[in-house]
Amino acid sequence: MMLTTEERRLLHIFRSGSAVETAVVVRDALADISEPDVRDAAESLLRKLECMSEAEFAEMRTPYAG
Repeated sequence: MMLTTEERRLLHIFRSGSAVETAVVVRDALADISEPDVRDAAESLLRKLECMSEAEFAEMRTPYAG
C-alpha cells in the first residue's frame, strides 16, 4: 500500500507494534491535531491502516528518511 510523504512522516511518529495498534494511536491523536493539512494526512493514514494487513504493515519497517 502506497503512503504519501506526509502519511509516512506520521507513521514514523505514531508507529506502534501493529497496524491495529498504530491506528488506535493515530485515532487518539486526531483530537489534538488542529492543522488542516496534518489532520487530513492523519485521517488518510488511519483509513489506510484500517485496510492494511499486518504483513503489509510489517513491510513498512524502513523509517522515514526525508
